[in-house]
Amino acid sequence: MYADLDDPALMDASFTAPQLQQDVDYLFKRVAELHPDLDARLPSAEREALRVALRGQVREGMDRRAFQRLLGTATEAFRDGHAGVFYPYPEFNRFSAGGGTVFPMTVTSRDGALYVKHDFSPGTPLAAGTRLLSINGVPAQEMLATMARYTRGESQLLREQIAAREFSTLLWHYYDVDGPATVRYQSATGEVEAKVPALSATAFEAGVEKQEDAGGSNVAYRTLEQGVGYLEVSYFGGDQGDFRSRIDDAIATARKDGVKDLVVDIRNNPGGSTDNVETLLSRLSAKECRLVSGITEKINDTSAGGWFAKGKAGELVNVDYDSTVTPAKETKRFPGKVYLLIGPYTYSAGIVMATAVQDCAVGTLVGEPTAGFANQTGQIYFFDLPNTRIRAFAPTRLLFRPSGDRSVGGVQPDHLLTASGAGQEAMVEQARALAVSRR
Repeated sequence: MYADLDDPALMDASFTAPQLQQDVDYLFKRVAELHPDLDARLPSAEREALRVALRGQVREGMDRRAFQRLLGTATEAFRDGHAGVFYPYPEFNRFSAGGGTVFPMTVTSRDGALYVKHDFSPGTPLAAGTRLLSINGVPAQEMLATMARYTRGESQLLREQIAAREFSTLLWHYYDVDGPATVRYQSATGEVEAKVPALSATAFEAGVEKQEDAGGSNVAYRTLEQGVGYLEVSYFGGDQGDFRSRIDDAIATARKDGVKDLVVDIRNNPGGSTDNVETLLSRLSAKECRLVSGITEKINDTSAGGWFAKGKAGELVNVDYDSTVTPAKETKRFPGKVYLLIGPYTYSAGIVMATAVQDCAVGTLVGEPTAGFANQTGQIYFFDLPNTRIRAFAPTRLLFRPSGDRSVGGVQPDHLLTASGAGQEAMVEQARALAVSRR
C-alpha cells in the first residue's frame, strides 16, 4: 500500500509537461482497465472530459506535490473508497523524520463542520467538541471541502469523514501548515482567536497512538442498564485469533450478565478483514448466512494464479466463492436480540457486516445511513504512475449484498436514530432505549 520510492531523488525532481501528461493518461487508462464498475460512478464521457481537462492544466516543471494537487482531484470523481491517488507520502515521511512540525489536533466532521477530537498542544489545549471556524484565516468548512476532493469515497459525506481522520497530514500537504497556526473557534461566549503552537510530527503521531492505545482494543464490551449489552467493534482488521478471543470474551460476559439485547456498534468501523466479519456474524446468527450473493471481477493482467477468476482481459466474470457463514456452537453465540448500530463512516468490511445482518434477518439495523455503497468494490490493486511514481489504486471486484439487490446507494437502517449534535453516547442511549421498548 504505502511503498517506499525506488529512487528518493524523485522527491526533489521537476517533470516536463509531456511526462506529467503521460502520467495523467496512464492513471485513467489503468483505473479503467482494473475497475469493475467505473462507468456507473464516472461515465466514460465525463471521464474523458476530466482526463483532457487535467492534461490541459499540467505545467512545465511541476514537482510531485504540485502535480498531485492537480491529479489527486480525480479521486473525488472516481466515487469509490477503493480507488484514487495517494498524496505523496514519501515527502511527508521525510519531512516528519527531519523534525517537521504539524497542526497538533485530531478532528471530527459533522454536517461539513470541524470539531476538535483531541488537542495535543501544550499549555491550554482546546476542549474536545470545540468547533473550529478557521485556521490561518481559511474557513474550516472550506478546508474540509477541499481535502475531500482528494479523499477516496462514494459520497461527499464519506470523503469528509475520511479527510477529518487524516486532517493534520492533509493540512500539511494541501495548505502547507507546518508551524504555529492562528485558529478561530467557537466558545460558549462567542468566537475566539488564538495562536496554536505546532507539534513535531513524530510527537503528534506518538500522542495519537497513545490515545488509541488508552482507548483499548478494536473490540470493547460493557453491560448497560436494563439488561442491554454494548459491543463496540471499531475495526475488523488485526490478528484473527485475537479478534476471535475478544469477541468470545464479550459474548461470554453478556451471557453471564443475563443480557437480553445486544447493541453492536460499527459506526466508526472503516473495514478490515471479512474473516473477522465472519467471526462476529457466526456469534450473532443462529442460522447460516451468506456475506454476499455474488462477486464479479474485471479481468486484467493482475488476474493470474491463486483463486483469481480467469478470462479475457476486460471481461466481467463471476468469481466462484462460497461466502456462507456457519453459526458457532450455541454456547459461543449471543442468544438474544441484536441491534447493529451503523453510520456514515461504516465502510468496506463494515458494510459487508451491515448488509449481512439486515438481509439475513440476524438483527435490526439502527443509526444513520452509510455514506458508502451497500454493494462494495474489493480486491484493491496498487500501481505507480510511470514518471512521477505517485501511487494510485483501484479495485478489481464488485461484491453484491446477500439479498441480491444491486441498486446503487448506501445501507439504510431499519430504524433511524440521530445524534442531533449530542455526541456518540447519545445515540448509544437511543439504541439502548429502543431495545428495551421492543421487548
